[in-house]
Amino acid sequence: MSSPKMKEFQKSLHDVIVKQISRHNSPPVSQKCISTLLQIMNNLLKEPYNEKFRKLREKNHTFNSNVLQIIGGREFLIKVGFKSNIVDFEKYFILELKGPDKSGEKISDELFLSRQLERLEIAQQLLDDYLNKVTEQAETVKRMQEREKKAEELQKAAILQSIEEDKERRHKQQEQLKFHRQLEKERQERAEQNTNLEPQSEDYEGANSFEQQIINQSEPKPFYRPYHHSHFDKEK
Repeated sequence: MSSPKMKEFQKSLHDVIVKQISRHNSPPVSQKCISTLLQIMNNLLKEPYNEKFRKLREKNHTFNSNVLQIIGGREFLIKVGFKSNIVDFEKYFILELKGPDKSGEKISDELFLSRQLERLEIAQQLLDDYLNKVTEQAETVKRMQEREKKAEELQKAAILQSIEEDKERRHKQQEQLKFHRQLEKERQERAEQNTNLEPQSEDYEGANSFEQQIINQSEPKPFYRPYHHSHFDKEK
């Protein structure tokens, strides 16, 4: 691959990583996508003829969730040279190691393989370089999430403590109210008892008055002789 084409290819992959994978996904999601893509590149460079590494089944959970479902993941594979094909009624992303170049020029399989491996090396280097950056971002996000989680736990504990304190306060208020109600009940009972005693006191006073009348009636009254003019006549 000529130097201008290599630079153009490198720039196109860099744009996919930065402007799609990184920009439109959270750091943890971007980290998983880039890490999975890097593992694919590593496997291919180690064993380029291993069909297991060149044929990626779309229904594979890890591959599908970490790459195909992520913005930029599918585009990155296509840029590298993968194509979507159906094999035995199942969809695969397949990397061909022989055939015509993207430009359509007829080249030998050896040259095509050499260019394909060069693309994989460029992709591997870009992914490896950016993985460190996105990992730092993901770690920062993780620490922030942990702090937020801890803050939420502290807030939840404070709310639970406030609820318990409120329950205790309400319990004390209920106990105090119950105590005051008991005092009020006892006061009313004493008032009713005093009310029941008042008529007995009046009867006692009435009895004393009646007894006094009897005593007064039993005492002899002083005798007064009626005045008559004959009394004076006898003395004359």
